[in-house]
Amino acid sequence: MTTKSNRKSQFDIIRILAILMIFNYHFCMEAGASQSFFCVYKNGGWGSVGTSIFFLLSGYLIHMGSKNTNISTYLKKRFLSIYPSLWLSFIIVYLLTSINKNNYLWGGEIWRIALSILGVDTYLQYYYVPTYSCVGEWFTAMIIFLYIAYLLLRILIKKYPVISSIVIAILYFTECIRGIQPTVPADASIFTGIMLFWIGMMFQEYPTILKPVWWKIISAIAVILLVLFVKLPFIGNVLPWKNLLGIAIFYVLYVLFSSIKYSETTAKVLKFFSSLSFAFYLVHHFVMLQIIERYGIVNIVFTYIMALIITILTASAVTNITNKIRYKR
Repeated sequence: MTTKSNRKSQFDIIRILAILMIFNYHFCMEAGASQSFFCVYKNGGWGSVGTSIFFLLSGYLIHMGSKNTNISTYLKKRFLSIYPSLWLSFIIVYLLTSINKNNYLWGGEIWRIALSILGVDTYLQYYYVPTYSCVGEWFTAMIIFLYIAYLLLRILIKKYPVISSIVIAILYFTECIRGIQPTVPADASIFTGIMLFWIGMMFQEYPTILKPVWWKIISAIAVILLVLFVKLPFIGNVLPWKNLLGIAIFYVLYVLFSSIKYSETTAKVLKFFSSLSFAFYLVHHFVMLQIIERYGIVNIVFTYIMALIITILTASAVTNITNKIRYKR
């Protein structure tokens, strides 16, 4: 039987692997290696797979820890999990960017910084709104939206799980085929985010879904191999295949890492690196661009390692400072 510590450690590993998928994807894109297998496979890019896993994991863990939490406590906890790291990362990167540009108003009117403070700046750029976006990606606004939407979703999953699942699936496939948010990439659609977050919630609400059974494992592995190596027909766009791959990988990783017994030291190491994931996500793109600009891509392995190390160190510093604020509170 999986112990509580084992369950925690397996999620830590999944989170670490997901953020590395996103890091590798962005590094390859910025370093001119967009055709590398570390960047793309037959039906899409690894960045989408990483975000798919993050949405699944977020839905699972949020529902596991917050299904019975009162609204006030829940919102305070979510606020502290996002905004201190976001604000500190933004201040650092904004100042460095402004110094580099020799212009502190490079994003337009000064009031637009409020959009960055709220965490919606990058997402609003899809609607051609000028902003001071310089940390994170569209994912920040999406996860904030999902955390708020969870207060409704946790009611729906208890009272109307079937009809809610049908409605969410219809909206998702409508987005895939018709494009409900035409200026927003399908990966970043709120309907994609809700669908994956909801599936993660369903995994937690009905644990038998993730129960390791031989035919489920074989099916998931078959899906992974098929989507990775066989060019599949479009269904409106390639989004369903990307998300299906993310779901299959999530299941295989869950089964695999659930079966391992972790020592106390290993669990602590995994917890440490997992705890850096949000700050890592916030600063990784800015850091890698600076490293690529400084060292170039002649020795791409060295540049990659440097970008990864500096991102980890920066994320560690941001997390350490913001944790002191959270725990002091």
